[in-house]
Amino acid sequence: MVMSLDDSDLEFILQLYDTAFVHLSEKAKSDFAEAFVYKLVDYGFDVKGNAKEIGDHDEHLDKAVETVLEDDEDEPEDDWLDSEFDDEWDD
Repeated sequence: MVMSLDDSDLEFILQLYDTAFVHLSEKAKSDFAEAFVYKLVDYGFDVKGNAKEIGDHDEHLDKAVETVLEDDEDEPEDDWLDSEFDDEWDD
């Protein structure tokens, strides 16, 4: 299930990002941005639908969104697993 973000939700999330981001060393910023975007995905936020807005916020988030979406495309779907367990439960 993917949660859509309205403008105020997105603004709030990006403000949280900014609050932590200013305290990071330059070396840590890219890793933090990527971890932040992965966390959004983990919690069901619609990163793909908001990729432009998130990426426009700063260059680190732009690269992180690109990386996360590429990983998502490369990852195989787990639909087969669901149907396999459904079959087992039907027996």
